Amino acid sequence: MFRREVGRALERGALRGPTALALSRVWARFADPVRPVSLPSGVHVIGVGGATLGGSGKTPVVLALARALSPRVAVVATPYGAALGSARRVRADDRVEVVGDEALWLARALGDVPVIVGKNRSEAIALAATHAPCVIVDGLLQARPVRVGCSLLVLDADAPWGAERCPPAGDLRAGRQRVLAAADAVVTTGRVGAPIPVFQFDTGVDGAIGPGGERVSLGSLGGLRLGLVLAIARPERVLGQLSALGICPAVVELHADHARIPPRRAPVDAWVTSAKCATKLGSHRGGVPVWVLEHRVVLPSGLVALASPPTS
Repeated sequence: MFRREVGRALERGALRGPTALALSRVWARFADPVRPVSLPSGVHVIGVGGATLGGSGKTPVVLALARALSPRVAVVATPYGAALGSARRVRADDRVEVVGDEALWLARALGDVPVIVGKNRSEAIALAATHAPCVIVDGLLQARPVRVGCSLLVLDADAPWGAERCPPAGDLRAGRQRVLAAADAVVTTGRVGAPIPVFQFDTGVDGAIGPGGERVSLGSLGGLRLGLVLAIARPERVLGQLSALGICPAVVELHADHARIPPRRAPVDAWVTSAKCATKLGSHRGGVPVWVLEHRVVLPSGLVALASPPTS
């Protein structure tokens, strides 16, 4: 609970006292979106990063881009919550406590596309490069001393720069100008002004997948008493998407981003959750089925062309 409230305070920029603002300026002065990472030669590396500490939507973009560039691509996932030693490939039957929720989500969604996770990013990229000539790195905007082949900055169109300040007075990873200078293009769901190319992608909730893999429209769940359980940044976006489709959950349970989701019994007919959160839940929770929301992400062809490896 405390972690979630701190995260929401950063997202809102609620900490505005003199000490918080002074520390925020120090953060902005030293924060650098360009990371010291070793990139293997002869491999096209695509970095996908966000401007804020969470909730920009970069991992769904990674997933869609990997599908567009398959089969000659591998993905390096972020090791949130992972208990790892050396870098390794993620299997669909791995435990979420070992590889982390985002890595397991990507591995299950991408099937034969290799998903690599490791505490050391350079080591993880090197391993991914042994699987494919093109590597997408989730959470890496830019590298040094050698820049990535293509750097994509994913922004939330409703709040592209979050609370406009760095922690602890906001959720901005680094100053806006530094972030933009590190990227080759902006990827977003709406209109965002930027001095670099901007690509808009289409997204939304198409339906849900049941415990047995059955796919249904959300409308078919409308007659059920639903519970919504999430452990993501900015869960209000999911609530807004459901509301627009006429779905109003009777029970809403929110946890901090990447947090463990405990067992619970509640007076609901079914739980709905995100694909990332589903890695921490079984097919049933408290004796009722868990339905996984299907999020649509359609990238423009121009973005896929920009990110693709150069032809020789």
